[in-house]
Amino acid sequence: MYIDTHSRESMEKSVCNIFQMHQLELREQLLLMGSMSGDNDYINKLDEFIANNCTKYPEEILLFHLTRRLHGTEDETKGCNLADLLLSVNPFSSFMHENGIDFSRDKQHINVIYKGKTVDWDKCWHGNPSYMKIRLGYLKGREDFGFNGFALKDLLYRNHYARDLSMLPEFLGQMVECLDCESVGWKYIKNSQYYCYEYKLPIEVVMFDDHDNYSDTLKQRYLLRCVLQRLYQYQTSNISYMYDHDNPALRLADDYTVPSEYYVGKEKITSEMLSY
Repeated sequence: MYIDTHSRESMEKSVCNIFQMHQLELREQLLLMGSMSGDNDYINKLDEFIANNCTKYPEEILLFHLTRRLHGTEDETKGCNLADLLLSVNPFSSFMHENGIDFSRDKQHINVIYKGKTVDWDKCWHGNPSYMKIRLGYLKGREDFGFNGFALKDLLYRNHYARDLSMLPEFLGQMVECLDCESVGWKYIKNSQYYCYEYKLPIEVVMFDDHDNYSDTLKQRYLLRCVLQRLYQYQTSNISYMYDHDNPALRLADDYTVPSEYYVGKEKITSEMLSY
């Protein structure tokens, strides 16, 4: 069982099923809790409401992954972690190789070889080499190879991150800036399309950003709280001024690659969908 986060209506339907109550009753409860509390106390009241009324908890969670895919690769449904993407033979690593960029494993981190020379990030004078060192595993305990995404779809295209990624994947954008080879980035843009890929995953394999150590039970309750907060915003805000800043960011273990069996579907993202 999972919460369908595609829209306000689908979230309400899922939550009403979980709490075994009608839509009107749910809306009344959310407004009542909001009228009786400040921001911090409202969160506590939501947690109490969940603990006292939840008849079943979601065992699965939707993950929405924003990615720019090379033409011809859009039907690949497996979700690769960064290490697998860089170190295996695939269309992305082949594209990089054709443009003078290769990757190799060196103990715990990944080397970038540009025009035949291993990049020394401590002698990189462009871009953000600190970001590259983290993503490539140079800093023990801060490695960041994991596949990631967001939990809520309803306002996802109003998220600043959705706009930021519309041109280039974050890793690729930072890398071409550091290597001062923006032409590779432009070539990638010309030969790719922006998508949102949807996966339905067991909640035990997913981590919430800033809540890495949550147990499965805490993850279930936290997801419910985030959805209830979003539904409350719909009742108390003008949708024209609603944004997606509080969308829970999700990530998977650094060595986890999402099997195709968890793939649900994909949506092509146009510039019009990002305008608000």
